[in-house]
This record gives sequence, C-alpha cells and structure tokens, in this order.
Amino acid sequence: MKNLMKKIVVSIVGLSMVVMMVPGIAQGLTAEELQAQIATLTAQLATLQAQLTALTGTPAAAACTFARALYPGVSGADVQCLQQYLNGAGFALAASGVGSAGNETQYFGSLTQAAVKKWQDANGVVYGAYGGYFGPVSQAKYVALGGAVTPVTPVTPTGGAEGGIFATINSSPASGAEVYVGTTGKAVAAVDVKAIGDIVVNRLDLNFSKRPWLYVTSVTVTDGTTSKTVSVTQAGTSEVTVGSSYLFRIDGLNISIPKDTTKTLTVTVDAVSALPGTETSTDVALTFAADCIRATDGVGLSQYAPTAALAARTITMKEGDTAALEVTANVDNPEDRPVIVSDTATTAGVVLLKADVKAKNKDAILRTVEVTDDASGTISVLYLYDGDTLLSSTSSLGIAGSSTLADINLTIPKDTTKTLTVKADLYKTDGKYAEGATTTMILNAGKDGFAAEDATTFAAATVTGSDVTSGTAYLYTKAPSLTLASTEINIVGDTSASTSMAASGKIKINVTANGGDIYIPVYNATAASSGVMASATGDVASTTLTQTFNSNADNGTSELVPWLVKSGTTKWFEVSGNIDMCTILGQSHFDRLALDWIKWGTTVATAVTPANTWTWGLTDFKTSDIYLKICE
Repeated sequence: MKNLMKKIVVSIVGLSMVVMMVPGIAQGLTAEELQAQIATLTAQLATLQAQLTALTGTPAAAACTFARALYPGVSGADVQCLQQYLNGAGFALAASGVGSAGNETQYFGSLTQAAVKKWQDANGVVYGAYGGYFGPVSQAKYVALGGAVTPVTPVTPTGGAEGGIFATINSSPASGAEVYVGTTGKAVAAVDVKAIGDIVVNRLDLNFSKRPWLYVTSVTVTDGTTSKTVSVTQAGTSEVTVGSSYLFRIDGLNISIPKDTTKTLTVTVDAVSALPGTETSTDVALTFAADCIRATDGVGLSQYAPTAALAARTITMKEGDTAALEVTANVDNPEDRPVIVSDTATTAGVVLLKADVKAKNKDAILRTVEVTDDASGTISVLYLYDGDTLLSSTSSLGIAGSSTLADINLTIPKDTTKTLTVKADLYKTDGKYAEGATTTMILNAGKDGFAAEDATTFAAATVTGSDVTSGTAYLYTKAPSLTLASTEINIVGDTSASTSMAASGKIKINVTANGGDIYIPVYNATAASSGVMASATGDVASTTLTQTFNSNADNGTSELVPWLVKSGTTKWFEVSGNIDMCTILGQSHFDRLALDWIKWGTTVATAVTPANTWTWGLTDFKTSDIYLKICE
C-alpha cells in the first residue's frame, strides 16, 4: 500500500505539471483538440487524487495555475485551488466547516492568509510585511516545489530549558566595505549573538536598501564553524518597500550557541560580474532589523533578537576603480655610504636606489620611471631592475640630471608589491673624483615620475605614496668602510654614593680599507686634524671630555706617522673618553659618548693634513645614556 501511495503521489505531481505545461507544448493542436487533452488529463488527475484520499483519508495537495497575486479580499477559482493545495499539503485552513478539506471556498479571507503564512514559514519564503500574501515570490516557491512540500523544521537544543538571545552589531567589518564585481567571500557585516540558556539559531533576515540580486549572487552566514550559503534571486527576495527595502532570508542555519556564550555571525557576499545599467559605484545599506534573528530554545520556543534595528552597514559595490600605484622607499634603500669608483675603467652596477611599487584596485602596467641625480656627468648608463630582471636602461641622460627609463612594460598584479632597483655604470675618474674635493650623488625617484596604466582599460593609473630619495653616495677611488664593534659606558667611583660626578665610555669601530691603503692620523687632543674624534653629548653640551685613542693598525707612532690600514684589511680603532661633571655645578643630566668623525688620506702626506672627513651616517656610533648626578 505504501508503494501504491507513492506511485499515486508521483503521478499527481507529474500530471499537475503536464496540465500546467500543455499550452506551451501543444502548439500544433486545434483549440478543440487542446481542450479535449486538458480535460482528459484533468480527469486522470482527479481520479488519482480520489484514490489517494480513499487510501489516506487526507486530500492530496492540489496542483494549481496562478496568473495573479492572491491576497485578502480577492476571490476566484484560483483561490479555491490554493485552499485545496494548502489543506492537502498539511496547512489546513480549518479542522471542520468552512475552509476545511472538502469545504474550500473561492474567497481569500483570514483563514487562507493564516494558512499561507504557515506554509511560507515552513518553506523559507521571505515575505517581510506581507505575511500570508500569495504573490510572485510564494508562487515561484510553489512551482519550485512542484506541489510537494519540504517543511523547514527548526532544530531544538537538548536540555529542555527555556532560553533567550541578545544581539549586538560587531565592529568588524566596519561600515563601508568595498566590494568589487567578481569578488567572492567578502565580509560585509557581523552580529554578535549571546545565548541565555542553550539555543540554536535557525534563521537570519537581512534587509537591503536596494534590490540585492542586482549586486550579489549569494550570501553566506557563518560562525566560523557552521556556514550556510544561499543564492540571491529576485524570486527569493521579498520587496517590503518598492525601491528602498528588500528582505532576504537565510533559513536552516542550525548554529548552536551554548548557555552564556556569544557567537559572531558574519555575513559574506559574492558579487555579481557586472553592475546594472551604467552604474560604476553604488552604496547598499544592509540592516539587521528588529527580530531578524530567530532561534529555538530547549523547550522548542522561538526566541527573537534584536529588540530594535542595529546600526546599518554600508556596502559600496564597485564596477572596479582604475588601477593605482603606491610608491614607497624599500627598507634597503641606500643610506649615506662611500662608493668606490675605478680610475682605470667604468664602475658597473652601482646600486643607487630601491623603491617598492604596489598595484592597488586592479592590475597595473608600469610604463616609465623618471629619476634625477644631483651629480650629472658621473653616470654613464642607468638601469632599472625587477629583482635580477632588467626592465629598462638608458644612456640618454637628461639635462640637470633628469633621466627617463622607458618601455618598462612590467605588469604588477593587484595587491602585489614589486621592489625596483636603480643601478648605474659610473665613468672612470678622469679627474671627476679628485681627493680632497669629494663628489657626492643623491638619486631621487619622485612618485610623479612613475607612469602606469590599468592592465584592462589602459586608463592612466593614479600614483600615491611618497618620493623615494637615496642617501648620499660619496664617490672615492679609495675609502674606508666602518662598522660598529662595541660600546660601553660606566660610572666612575662609588655607584651607591649620592652623587655620580663622572663616567668613562668607549667606542670601538672596525675600519676596512677599500680601493687601496688608508692612512688615519694619530689622535691629537687639541688639533682638528685628529683621525678619530668623539664628544660627550646629552642634556648639557658643556660637559668636559678627556679622550684617549688606541688601535691595532700599523704605525701610528706620531702626528707625522699615521695609522696604516692596508688595502682589503680590517683594523679596529677605539676611542675612550672620561666625562667630568664637576665643571657644571648644580646640574644633573643624562650623558653619552658619541663618534664625531673619522679622517683619512690615501698617502702619508694627505693623512697628516687630512684630505677626507667622514661625518655622515654615524648616528648609531654612540654609547647608551648614563645619568650623572650633581657634583658637590
């Protein structure tokens, strides 16, 4: 009997769909033949319905054709068919009397409205303020079900205790999320739900200020573990207020929240592939309205939250901005440093500048980069690299040092950063880098000198960020390089005393000779020609400092016999200083020992009267601060 009932139900549904489709498939029939075929099918349907009623005692769900919206006050055969469908589908208008099975009428009254609303709730039909209205959305659901009903049964938590929920807006994501066409999984809003007693969240209603199906293809609600994704369609959306309020329901969430626990329900969207009409950007407000969240407690009661609408979240839907570039200095952009150049051949591949270039909004194509140097006449060829890949080069250096690296054609994907390196070949000295007349070079890549295009539309990309300027390159044929080896500073005397009148500090540096031998003058406490000089710096500039000097370099026996660091070797130099506070009565302050300079020459003669002085890039060549108390 069970199989027979199943066959009858399937036959009823199948015949119902055939009856509804006959006008579309019988185009070759005459009117009389068509009417006869419909009559035959209708008779077969009635017979099957009667058989099912005889077997079960319950009328079968009716198959109806709707050509209009049905609502309270209208009447007609379609209303009666709707009543028969509802009674047969388990949503009886009445147990007996008017509206009950077998006593259906052609009038849409309060009984019909109540039964429609129960059917809508069971089947996830979003109706907004129009509960019980059987319009296009409900009729689309009816057709989709094919006369069969799949009720959505709320999950009830175990435990059997009555509960409740509270809902508040989560600060992340903030209002103003930008969603570009084609974007998937973009978080646009979130709500925190706190459980009073164990509860299960079954449903979430979202209110959109514009027709959501024009902007998003699907909506996902997730607590991080459980997720539900629903396609956004016109048929699945309820128009509450034409043009300004649209209700979209996500049913069957089944997200469990234990007692006294808060979970964050995050809403993400997948965007359409193109915005409607000529729109390129539009704002859509998303609101969690009052009672938009429905949960079931332990005794099966429905609980709703929030009690009032939460703060709206604005979603900016964008067709896609033109690509943009953001230019910043790379962390390895050269600082002040010596650069050794050859006096016999071109010096190749000197790194002059490093810049980070990030594509934003869309993929971008970098076309040209303009750079400026302040030592025009020393550069032979400029090169631009992406890693080890040569992008562009030029030997046509512009007037006043301005040069353009063209035909780069580097595609930078959206949200990707490329580190670009500018290198140069420098002419051999030929008198350009005479000792005692130091030549310097600073390279600048202004952000406005970067030209790029959108990789899709080829529109000019906007450029933001900052100009990138290198540190000074000091060009020498021979020069030392410095590294800090160690520092120390200590109180002189009893540290437990009420006064600390003096301190002793040391700074030790390593000096490497590059390009040839380097001569450094012996320390002279009073002469400006001293090879290495430090000073006491701090809150009071007039602190007295007494210095001594030591090194493991060769020679260094007198002012006329300087220290020698042979080409390619490294020697250490140490300056010691005693800081005396007693010359500054009545003051206490922090003090430190800091390196002021190192002077050198490339011969004994040019070291005795130093030709070169290094005062740049010594910021970190200092001891830590020490606190000196009042001298009594």
